[in-house]
Amino acid sequence: MTDLWRDDAPGERRAAFVENGNIVEIHIQRDALWALGECGAGRIDRKTPSGAYVIADDNSELLLRSKMGAPEGARIMFEVAREAIAEPGRNKPPEIILREGVCEPLMGKDALWEARVASLGPSAINASIAEGFDVAIAGQSQRGDVTISFQRTKAGLVFDIDGIGDAFAINMVAATEIARLLRLYQIGAMVLIDFVSMESKAQRTQIAEAFDAASLADARPFERTAINGYGMMQVVRARPRPSVLDQLFGTRIAALSDETKAYWLLRAVAQSTGFGTRTVTAQPDVATLLQSERWAAWRATAVRLAGADMVVVADEKAAGYGHVHVAQS
Repeated sequence: MTDLWRDDAPGERRAAFVENGNIVEIHIQRDALWALGECGAGRIDRKTPSGAYVIADDNSELLLRSKMGAPEGARIMFEVAREAIAEPGRNKPPEIILREGVCEPLMGKDALWEARVASLGPSAINASIAEGFDVAIAGQSQRGDVTISFQRTKAGLVFDIDGIGDAFAINMVAATEIARLLRLYQIGAMVLIDFVSMESKAQRTQIAEAFDAASLADARPFERTAINGYGMMQVVRARPRPSVLDQLFGTRIAALSDETKAYWLLRAVAQSTGFGTRTVTAQPDVATLLQSERWAAWRATAVRLAGADMVVVADEKAAGYGHVHVAQS
């Protein structure tokens, strides 16, 4: 039995594909960023030997990976071919392709998200998918006596496997679980898996084939190497969008980004109940983001959904991602 859960909030839309009550895929769209397939206009800021950097009308920077005859400063129309991706220590700008003529009005964020959700299932119900982030935030999944730890690096996502007992049995559990996590968090680009080393080449082949079998339900294409004698296997997956991990942590390795904290606080305001002003307490950088002009529309949406005003208080000692206080619950 499959279901589709939606969990939308101001500035951040979520969807989950669910099988037999278990979330198997999480999809997120954040409206501060250009979405895959979205059209826009801008000017050529500077040309490079292989393409150009473009400044969009919203002052964001995008990358065109193809040569063009137009001079710097020229106006162009474009379509987003790969979304912006945050990696530890850096942000990779969106990549675009050129478009001729005026962009279709249906290529906006709303229509693109609805099409993306519709591709997951014919109907959806509103339900929280917050529990799906627990393993991502912990950076660790436990399957019986087998521990699968993972961490983002500049080169890609690295998995490490630990367990007690037979290496083949440990790796068999890990191979299936890693395939599940890659699908769950929509992970792309390079993935490095450090299995427990096994001398038998036949057993290494069986583990790799178990990973392939567990990946059959995942629509994202990938290529992989064989598992070498040291237990290493490299997987390369398509990456048209940032993964859930990229969105949660941004340029940090294993700590929530300021953007994530701000989105989650607006979500908490929108979903809060009670009477009176909602007081949002956040760390200074998060508070600044929440009060910025760019976030004004999402603040207004959160206030409308809550049916009450909100004020933002900066507090260096704010724990976690901050908190929302309701004057009268």
